[in-house]
Amino acid sequence: MDPSAHQSIQMMAIVIALGMLAQVIAHKTRLPSIVFLLVLGILAGPDGAGWIDTGQLGTGLKAIVTIAVALILFEGGLQIHVVDLAAVGRAVRNLVTIGVVVTVIGAATAAHFVAGFSWRLALLFGTIVSVTGPTVINPLLDRVRVQRRIDTVLRGEGIVVDPIGAILAVVALEIVMTTDSSIWTGLGDFALRMGIGVALGLAGGLVLGRILRARPLLPDEIKNLVVLAWVLGLFAIAEGLAGESGLAAVVIAGMTVRRESIPREHELRRFKSELSVLFISILFILLSAHLPLSTIEAVGWSGVWTVLLLMWAVRPLNVLVSAWRTDLTWRERLFAMWISPRGVVAISISSFVGLLIQSRSIEIAGSRLRPEEGEALMALVFLTIAITVVVQGLTAAPISRLLGLAATSSRYAVVVGADSIGRVLASELRTHGWEPLLIDANPRHVAEAQRLGLAALHGNALDRSVLDAARAEDASLMVATTENQEVNFLACQLAREEYHVPAVYPALVVRDRGPRDRLMDSIGGVPAFAEQVDVARWNHDITTGRASVSSVTIGRLRGEELSVDLERDCGILPLLLVKGGVARVYHSGTRSAEGETLVALVRKGAEERFRAVSGSDAAVTSVVPA
Repeated sequence: MDPSAHQSIQMMAIVIALGMLAQVIAHKTRLPSIVFLLVLGILAGPDGAGWIDTGQLGTGLKAIVTIAVALILFEGGLQIHVVDLAAVGRAVRNLVTIGVVVTVIGAATAAHFVAGFSWRLALLFGTIVSVTGPTVINPLLDRVRVQRRIDTVLRGEGIVVDPIGAILAVVALEIVMTTDSSIWTGLGDFALRMGIGVALGLAGGLVLGRILRARPLLPDEIKNLVVLAWVLGLFAIAEGLAGESGLAAVVIAGMTVRRESIPREHELRRFKSELSVLFISILFILLSAHLPLSTIEAVGWSGVWTVLLLMWAVRPLNVLVSAWRTDLTWRERLFAMWISPRGVVAISISSFVGLLIQSRSIEIAGSRLRPEEGEALMALVFLTIAITVVVQGLTAAPISRLLGLAATSSRYAVVVGADSIGRVLASELRTHGWEPLLIDANPRHVAEAQRLGLAALHGNALDRSVLDAARAEDASLMVATTENQEVNFLACQLAREEYHVPAVYPALVVRDRGPRDRLMDSIGGVPAFAEQVDVARWNHDITTGRASVSSVTIGRLRGEELSVDLERDCGILPLLLVKGGVARVYHSGTRSAEGETLVALVRKGAEERFRAVSGSDAAVTSVVPA
């Protein structure tokens, strides 16, 4: 065997071993793996033990980085569901459009005035660090569990902004290299690359989704490998048509495949997730070993202050502008302001640009950029990645707990039925800390729920592909509130037996206690709200304004008395019991306690009765459902 090939194989074996060691240490210490990947990469690099010399890989390093980033972005696209994204769509859209502009301008300004970069070099720096990226966001959020909505915002931003930032950086480089290029020419080039990537991603994702849904076409044992080959082929075609458009193509393809609701989708996501962990480990070990520590010394303290300005001034301004007139809470905005680590795309693009500047090639000659500026650019980008990853990775968990955004337990609920009663329940669950998703086969009901800002999915809740799309395996609660009792039972049974949802509550609309009770025992569920619910009448009363959502604090009485009184009174439908900010679904076996808040639907004329049965002297608070 060629000695150089033998050394390369040894080096890659060391890289993979160190990557897995970092993952194990991270798991044991409950800290982000990226912190240990950076440290081990530096220690094993030329400035440390010297085990890793990326120069042995030659152009192979760029090939490894390119393929790995493509697969990581595709896996990121698979993780983002359109239903989740729709609930926070405006925030994500603003972050990857207006927010990118704010970051480019702010970062370039800081690099020019603080780090002393020329405006041309500062512009390149601003475009390169405009990306966050799933290579750092996803591992961080996998380790630091936060509430579903802010999790979706940060993952969505990282996945969508990566190709945008990469294409912007390439366009900015072309403007810098070519003195006669105008801003309008650059914007046109950007739009062309994005358009090609999006079009190919949609087409490739749709075709792949249809192939995966055609059960007889591919045997199960090679489906994941076919997806792997398809993604790499799609990326290569897009890159052949327009440089850097491949990143956009694989992101859109991943989101499109997820939307297609393919069979056994969770197995595909698990396979791609494992690949992402492997490639992220390899990339960060290699790239942290690639840059010698002398490059960091080149920028000195001015570089550190530039990064701190990027973290503490530019990012907060980005989120402040992007979150304007969205429904993100102030806590979610503060967390988004703090979390913006940079990753592999930033370091790979900076390496490409920096080495091009250092090469004194003909294509860079007209830019008036000096070779030492290429080294300074790589150093400042690496410093940005190191500081943001380490500082934000180590502080994300305590900051999330401080802001009350830590997902200490699953608060994700699936509500089957997006008619009036289902929308009211979902709204109240959201108000009291849950993250609900509605499923309904009626597109009008789904559209109305989305108009109210609720996450809603159109489809049949008895269809496994719909439950896969709804991520039923992540839910800790399902409530079925349709007018069809059989649908309610079967949906809850499917959720309990195949998706292991721990708590299921079907609404009962028929009095036949014998068969009904046997079915309830078989699925381990509990009747929602009461022994019997006239769902159709409640839907009508809510729609016509004859019923409102009311809440009252429970006074001195036994839970049995409350339950019996509410069962007897057809003008009151209890929905939730809330204590200490934690809400639970009310059911016929619920035992309440003094001081808990009872949330219920109350018909007109029954308000005083509602206050009386609660045993409370407090006033009843009512809100008319939208």
